Amino acid sequence: MSSVTAAEIETYRGLFDERYAEMEELLEGLPNAALLWKPFAQSPWKGECNSIGQIAAHAVSSTVYLLRRAEYALGRLEWAEVDGDEGSEEFGPANHDLGYLQARVRRTHDYVNQFLDSLQGVDLDTARPHPRRPRQFVARHDLVHAIDHLSQHIGHGQITRQLWALQAD
Repeated sequence: MSSVTAAEIETYRGLFDERYAEMEELLEGLPNAALLWKPFAQSPWKGECNSIGQIAAHAVSSTVYLLRRAEYALGRLEWAEVDGDEGSEEFGPANHDLGYLQARVRRTHDYVNQFLDSLQGVDLDTARPHPRRPRQFVARHDLVHAIDHLSQHIGHGQITRQLWALQAD
């Protein structure tokens, strides 16, 4: 096991900065109605479709959740404190306002940077068991998973925005 290096932290920071810039671009200039628009209601393949707003809210909420899970693995939080930035209500009514959702994106990006700043000398291979299930959480895995998960949902949002733009014309 070894401590995280400054180069590794900067790699993660660069990836998060790129993803958050994409999230800002995804939301830029949308009317509030677009945050609620869905290209279809149900799909026989994976069920319900999400709106751009739901996708963006889930993307930032799950990023915070996964980084808090990394903090749990590092022994900084108790399991009861591991949650998204707005708890279980990922897409409450406040998120139907573009300005609010954009501020939320910036707020969670700030949290990401605070988390990364706190990693000096930390061993990201540190693991901690789930308090009730036979599962281990490893800090590095949750950090990388957060980047991967955020990227996936930004892609979903970009496709949904393209579909919204087609129907809005």
